[in-house]
Amino acid sequence: MGNRGLARLEELQLRRNSWSSIGSTPMSQQLHFAQYGLTLAVLFFLAPTAVAASKDGPFQATGIKIGEVTDTSAIVWARLTRRETRNPSDGPVVRIQYQPTKPSIGRRAQEVQGVVFPEGATVGDLREAVPGADGDVRVLVRSDEATEWRATNWQNVNPLGDFTSQFTIDALKPVTHYQVRVESRSPDGTPGATLGGGFRTAPKADDPHRVVFTAATCFGNDDQDTPDGFKIYGSMTKLDPDFFVNLGDIVYYDELAKTAELARYHWQRMYSWPGTVAFHRQVASFFMKDDHDTLCNDCWPTMDTPFMHEFTFRQGQAIFREQVPMERLTYRTRRFGKDLQVWLVEGRDFRMPNDMPDGP
Repeated sequence: MGNRGLARLEELQLRRNSWSSIGSTPMSQQLHFAQYGLTLAVLFFLAPTAVAASKDGPFQATGIKIGEVTDTSAIVWARLTRRETRNPSDGPVVRIQYQPTKPSIGRRAQEVQGVVFPEGATVGDLREAVPGADGDVRVLVRSDEATEWRATNWQNVNPLGDFTSQFTIDALKPVTHYQVRVESRSPDGTPGATLGGGFRTAPKADDPHRVVFTAATCFGNDDQDTPDGFKIYGSMTKLDPDFFVNLGDIVYYDELAKTAELARYHWQRMYSWPGTVAFHRQVASFFMKDDHDTLCNDCWPTMDTPFMHEFTFRQGQAIFREQVPMERLTYRTRRFGKDLQVWLVEGRDFRMPNDMPDGP
């Protein structure tokens, strides 16, 4: 790793998961508070230019996610990848070995003895894995009627956060469709892949506007029912929803996510299905978490289970926020016009232990 890479890692260790914010005034400078620090964002108007992407990337095989849409703002999530597509489905697999136990002990009380990879393989080599790549990203937005793009400043992806980055976009108009472009470049400035998409903003709180939304839950990676992933995404797209709510259990950590890197592997393969990528490029989403996408079945914050080996509840909390467009709070409410208010609850972070004695 060169000096630039070391400097980037040192900075990210001090200021992890920082976000950018953009407004509507050209060349305006804004400070936007993030969970781990402050970042300076510069907004400018940009004339479209055609720049050839390098065949060496970086790429965006896990797509983009657009989330937390209001009548004036949205968050765009991006991730850079080493390759243009996911690893093949017939690639290497990881095996989990457990300590021998008595038959009377439940499966989730088993202690992990070892996490076994094929010889010479790492998480990035596993079937359907999508290894990340270093580089920079920026987001460009414009309404369908506009001729000029508004662009954020370039921002490093976070190598300590699965090579992801998030941008808060504000000063948007209500009930407006916006086009999005996420551009990338390598650490030396060579252009990488560009990914396009779009979303609609919410109506104002006093506007009795028609709103269509969809919701789903419990996505197991091996439960796909079409070569592109999951039929439900195509069916929801046909409804042309204003937004989508993923109600939790977005991934299922229980069987394989015995380390933080194996937990991220679950997100990589779930969000590299072509049908899933296509849906999230065009529909804004809200993400809720539950037990399986935090740690394991029926988990709580102080849970310490040998079944999950090195992976912890706290790591699960951090990885969830890393993998979805999200503001500071996982519990929140959003208004969509005069007739609809949506509450998104947090059912895990403040839960008492399941085995706590009953009492007043």
